[in-house]
Amino acid sequence: MTKYQSDIRYMHRALDLALLGQGLTKTNPIVGCVIVKNGKVVGEGFHKVFGGPHAEVNALKKSGKAAKGATLYVNLEPCYPFLGKKTPPCVEKVIAAGIKRCVIAMKDPNPKVSGRSISLLKKHGVKVELGLLGELAESINEPFIKIIKTGLPLVVSKMAVTLDGKAAAYNGNSKWISNEASRTLVHLKRSKLDSVMVGIGTIQKDNPELNVRMAKGRNPVKVIIDPMCEISLKAKVLKDYKTVLLVVNTNAKKQRVDKILKMKIKVIAVPGKIGTVNLKSALSALPVLGISSVMLEGGPTLLTAALKEKVVDRIMWFISPKILGSDGKSVVGPMGFKSISEAIKVSQPVFHGLDGDILVEGQIS
Repeated sequence: MTKYQSDIRYMHRALDLALLGQGLTKTNPIVGCVIVKNGKVVGEGFHKVFGGPHAEVNALKKSGKAAKGATLYVNLEPCYPFLGKKTPPCVEKVIAAGIKRCVIAMKDPNPKVSGRSISLLKKHGVKVELGLLGELAESINEPFIKIIKTGLPLVVSKMAVTLDGKAAAYNGNSKWISNEASRTLVHLKRSKLDSVMVGIGTIQKDNPELNVRMAKGRNPVKVIIDPMCEISLKAKVLKDYKTVLLVVNTNAKKQRVDKILKMKIKVIAVPGKIGTVNLKSALSALPVLGISSVMLEGGPTLLTAALKEKVVDRIMWFISPKILGSDGKSVVGPMGFKSISEAIKVSQPVFHGLDGDILVEGQIS
């Protein structure tokens, strides 16, 4: 095996380790680290929990004295000391451990860190190589990168849709458009993202729990867009009150809001026209609460509003081989486009077969 092949192998391992932290690090990045000496892994680790030891620290702890003279592989530039940082800077620990070579997939996009740790490593005689599997490293930390650049969480639109573009029958019934394999994958994805977002219409029509049942994993925060605070106090989703966040209009009735607050449910009020909320304002409040990613699972009304406000980053749409006809509920409402050139474009689409359904994933460009 060549040196390059070894580097690829160990960086892939670091990326795999990083993925173990999905959904556990809140607004922090997911990071994996592998330490290798004389062709043998002597330590590895990942960032397990927000506020806890970082991947490099966990890997160095396992490697002990064997870290001296070793090569360290990590998918993100080690953190640098700055005011307000929650944990000790990893770059200083890497230097103190005597690491000889550091292979880093990507720079930290945070301007407080970006390139500074790399410079410090080089200053202390550590050989640094940057960019190996960089695109892959960026893709797994998409939520973190988006927050750093925009202050907003990553938003993934999930929809189940028929071949003729319908999200429900004319009477609103949508159970089930997608098959069991598709729904199981949705539950798995829920467990990996920080939150799931729906509108009050979905709560009133379906009374969902919005938890993870068909796959193993933790439950996301349930973000409910309820402009006028109309939710029933008996709604199933409110049972697990610690994981619920209600978003209301600043003009919502105070009496209704007070009842929700008495149930120990978090409420945030954002501006918007009567009967709506400004979704960008709502989303901007989420990172402060530790939410870096959102699965947008609401119906056509919420999806259309999100597309109009240009807050959707990716799609995860399940196309089912069913036809409902023109009286069915369209997956997207009126957008006001006058020509095809105005259409929202999905770049880098990927298609997966799921027992007859087709999953389409891509980026909104």
